[in-house]
Amino acid sequence: MVSFVGYKTFEQSIQLDGKDKTIEVILEEESTEMGTVIVSAGSFEASDENKAVILRPLDIVSTGSDADIYSTLETLPGAQQIGETEGLFVRGGSASETKTIIDEMIVQNPFFSSIPDLPSRGRFSPFLFKGTIFSTGGYSAQYGQALSSVLVLKTEDLLKQTLSAISLMALGFGGSHTQLWENSSLSAEAGYYNLDPYFKLQPQRTDWIKAPESFAGSMNFRYKTSATGMLKAFTSYSSGDLSLYTPNLDNLTEKDLFRMKDGNFFFNTNYREILGDDWTIFSGYSFSNDYNKINLTNDYIEQGQILNTGKVTLSKKIFTGAFLTFGSEVQNIIYDNSFNEFNKRLNELYIAGYVESDISITKDIAARVGVRGEHSKLINEFNFAPRISLAYKLGKYDQLNFAYGQFYQTPAKDFLLQTTDLNYEQADHYILNYQYIGEKTTFRIEAYYKDYDQLTKGTIFTYPYFNLPFTSFTNAGKGYAKGIDVFWKDNQLFDFGYYWISYSYLDTKREYLNYPTLATPPFATPHTFSFVFKYWLQDITTFVGVTYSFATGRPYFNPNNPEFLGDRAKNYHNLSLNFSYITSIFDNFTVVFFSVDNLIGYNNVFGYRYSTDGTIKSPVVAPALRTAFIGMFISIGQINPY
Repeated sequence: MVSFVGYKTFEQSIQLDGKDKTIEVILEEESTEMGTVIVSAGSFEASDENKAVILRPLDIVSTGSDADIYSTLETLPGAQQIGETEGLFVRGGSASETKTIIDEMIVQNPFFSSIPDLPSRGRFSPFLFKGTIFSTGGYSAQYGQALSSVLVLKTEDLLKQTLSAISLMALGFGGSHTQLWENSSLSAEAGYYNLDPYFKLQPQRTDWIKAPESFAGSMNFRYKTSATGMLKAFTSYSSGDLSLYTPNLDNLTEKDLFRMKDGNFFFNTNYREILGDDWTIFSGYSFSNDYNKINLTNDYIEQGQILNTGKVTLSKKIFTGAFLTFGSEVQNIIYDNSFNEFNKRLNELYIAGYVESDISITKDIAARVGVRGEHSKLINEFNFAPRISLAYKLGKYDQLNFAYGQFYQTPAKDFLLQTTDLNYEQADHYILNYQYIGEKTTFRIEAYYKDYDQLTKGTIFTYPYFNLPFTSFTNAGKGYAKGIDVFWKDNQLFDFGYYWISYSYLDTKREYLNYPTLATPPFATPHTFSFVFKYWLQDITTFVGVTYSFATGRPYFNPNNPEFLGDRAKNYHNLSLNFSYITSIFDNFTVVFFSVDNLIGYNNVFGYRYSTDGTIKSPVVAPALRTAFIGMFISIGQINPY
């Protein structure tokens, strides 16, 4: 038997009779399972499953100062640095144009509830996931309803050991337990968080009445149904309460009250199995219920969203080097909104079908061709979205990629509450990518062009609202985004450390909402740069991480400037530092974590808010000039490996 990676195995029987034998072996190329070239235009992956990855799961949890998935992704090219609101803003797209998907199921509210001019972090712990795929464009036909980007998160399979842990932080405390059986595992986790003691030590710019107080809990069940089958179920619940004052720029002697109580329940279950020799099946169901109860000075607002999702995907190996994937997705979304005595309910039924084929044409050329069809009951419209990606392997470590696709999205809820006489918003993506992934270095450069059409226009009173004449509701909006993303990662310069550098150039304009003309939106800036460095100090068993981010100033609305969105805030700088000290407490494995955000104390200004008559302005700044976090995580019964 003779075998070699990328070639079919050669087998021949011979008889050992004591005589010399000569056998000429010519191995035949095998282009199976995309093993020699991977379609990767537009995607960054952090995973233990795929060897051709850009980042590792540890990179997600050890970057920046807050161990938040979305903060880490903002250090990758294509993502913008936004400090005053939550969301992933990718390649000139708004936050609503990026969707988070957990185990193939879309998540309606991946961030904690929004607070005026303050960022909220993601709801889900990065420790839940074994794999992360961050697509900045040109993504698979299996996903939809995202004009710019998808973040695909894959949860852990069977948990690895029985373990209990406690966490003590400056912000609260929590505990967890994982029980492992032969073919199943169950884990439960809960935490209580109250920022009031921390805010008394750390001066805040925000005028808090009640500092954020919250409870969060989750359960995670895994059952290995066969050698190749896995059943997963995950549920989480969180609730919070806070209140604050915001300045009333129209009357400086008064303040505006903002009080919010919120809650979120999420359930996700799914099943995977390999059927026979060449079929795989995935089926899943998810449910979420999210509500916000808001007191806004003299007004009362209630917002509720319920999402039911079902999805089935089948894959079949149709011949050597070719796979066919097809499936369907159904979503029922119920919006309940009330403003004082006014109430409105929307009931959306969204149905999608998709088919996609991965083909290894030769060992150097691969293609992914797919199409997705969608129908929305609310707007009573259908769309048909073709997508194609090509990859050509230039050498052992490098390849060229190209992707094109059409992407559609139903108008946002705030528009649909006003009228359902609308159509889908559309974006066409064109992506050209060169990628080198060596043994210890990675280089990637990607050029893109995104053409927006049918963006929704109309006056709504949500971020970012501009005090302009009323605009009626149509799909007459348009825009574009083009640019270049560069990424470099080096694991060989330091024996116990590595770093990565990313840079993005972006040129984008759009006309949507109540924009009077094409303009660069407030969430976009032409130049963004990040440097991330991590180092292991063996002698003191401490992991050190440094993250520096820079962005040129973003546009903001100045009613006194005749050029719409013609003003720019000053440049953004942020240097954060984190330490993870590995030790033992009573023979239990312990990590002491300490981090500082904005270490040099740069006074970042994200923009300005103006009074109605434009005579008074107020800067939009971070809630604190500098933040620090300290916590201790103890794994009971686990021995310190160092």
